[in-house]
Amino acid sequence: MTEWCAVCHAGATQCCSSCHSVFYCSREHQKQHWKFHKVQCVPCKLNFSAELGYHTVATRDIQQGEIILKEDPVILGPKIVSLPVCLGCGRRIKTAEGTEIYKCSSCGWPLCGPHCKTSPLHVPECNLMKERGFHANINIHGSKKEAAYCSITPLRCLLLKTEDPNKYETIMKLQSHLEKRKDTALYNVFKNNIVGFLRNALGMTEFSEETILKVTAILDTNSFEIRRSEGDIKIRGLYPKAAMLSHDCKPNTKHTFRGSQFTLELVSTVPIKKGEIICVTYTQTLWGTLARREHLKQSKCFDCTCERCSDAAELGTYLGAINCSQCKKSDAKAQSKMISTNPLEATAPWKCEVCSHTIPGRQMAWGNDAIRQEIASLDKTKPQVLEEFLNKYKDALHPTNGHVLEVKYALSQMYGNMQKFLLSELSDKLLERKISLCTELLAVADILDPGATRLRGLLLYDLQAAMVVRAKRDLASDKITKTVAQDIMAESMTLLQQAAAILKTEEDMAQLLADKLANLSKELEFE
Repeated sequence: MTEWCAVCHAGATQCCSSCHSVFYCSREHQKQHWKFHKVQCVPCKLNFSAELGYHTVATRDIQQGEIILKEDPVILGPKIVSLPVCLGCGRRIKTAEGTEIYKCSSCGWPLCGPHCKTSPLHVPECNLMKERGFHANINIHGSKKEAAYCSITPLRCLLLKTEDPNKYETIMKLQSHLEKRKDTALYNVFKNNIVGFLRNALGMTEFSEETILKVTAILDTNSFEIRRSEGDIKIRGLYPKAAMLSHDCKPNTKHTFRGSQFTLELVSTVPIKKGEIICVTYTQTLWGTLARREHLKQSKCFDCTCERCSDAAELGTYLGAINCSQCKKSDAKAQSKMISTNPLEATAPWKCEVCSHTIPGRQMAWGNDAIRQEIASLDKTKPQVLEEFLNKYKDALHPTNGHVLEVKYALSQMYGNMQKFLLSELSDKLLERKISLCTELLAVADILDPGATRLRGLLLYDLQAAMVVRAKRDLASDKITKTVAQDIMAESMTLLQQAAAILKTEEDMAQLLADKLANLSKELEFE
């Protein structure tokens, strides 16, 4: 197959070494074309098929940890239901009763301060509200979420029609699934809240109900949730190129948000071969198949049929399975599990892998919902409450059931990281418990979320910290020799280096990891 030079259209034999998708007849023409090509130079391309729709594939072999894509958002804004946030920078606004809150003098919305009043994000909406005589009255005391924020991000999209027509056109080309959404209970609420606010309160009658709902649906279908611990930021952003990525419940990438512009960086978590689909996940790793597929159906309007969803045993982890109660009756130590007879059908019956016992699919769904609600109601400030939950369900739920893993992960983060349970304060028993939890969770993560993933990075970080404390205690009490302690510290250093390599893209953790590496290096030299 003959390739053609991007500059002169002559026959070409050289290609861009980064993306492998653009060709040149000479080195000189490649240099000449770089100023145009550099903004599009990514090691992937957009494909379309009747089966998969739009999807992105690698144009060359991609190494683990490689940045595949960088993209700035075309729009940023609050989530549909949001805690009080600054409309200028997205930071959470927290205040105690009786404390004065800064509000925009022009539109009344709460802001961090005067500097955020002139934010490019806020100015267009503020000018419109001022012009139309609207003044917000938002109560931001306490921890109650405020429904009024639901209109802000759709409003920002619509304002782009005059502020930046190219961005507006880009947004409107994205998939909305509006036909599937428009008659749902949620969108009937949006007809009153969002459409009513924009057309009636702000007088934006140039936009029809259909257009406003379409923009709302585009945001729901394509937005990425942005979280940042500094400033307690929880907002959403629209990234058109990243929105073309396929979903998979065992993804081969992760994404982070960098800088004040929240630039999305897509990073490979495992090696990706040329021609392979590049995918992200829009759900939670530690959820079972029933929960993941239900979430994806409701939030993204598609039925996931990935390898993990299609496997009743979830790649050997049995994350969605439960213990067989009939086998338990005859043998308390029985390990047989109930799995779905068709994991791609929510109502399919569940059957024991050993005996003939079956459970209707709807009963399994009800049971999962009940346990999920029970977990949500647990006091997450008291580890003992979570331990009691695990003990309560130890016969019904096996050690790698998704509900169990969710609680275990919460415990792994609580032990060593919260007041009264810091590493130095943990008893030897609880320290061993933390190490055991991290080890168990890592075994599952290695299967379902392998490579340089955030889940593995955080678990490795916590595991090495607990190992260091245990080694120091054991050395002090003469349980181990200095040589053994140094070996453990060296192993901990290896785990910390792995964690640092994984989490180096996480802005919130960069300095913490650097400090920990420096301190552990000194520990290796202890007398």
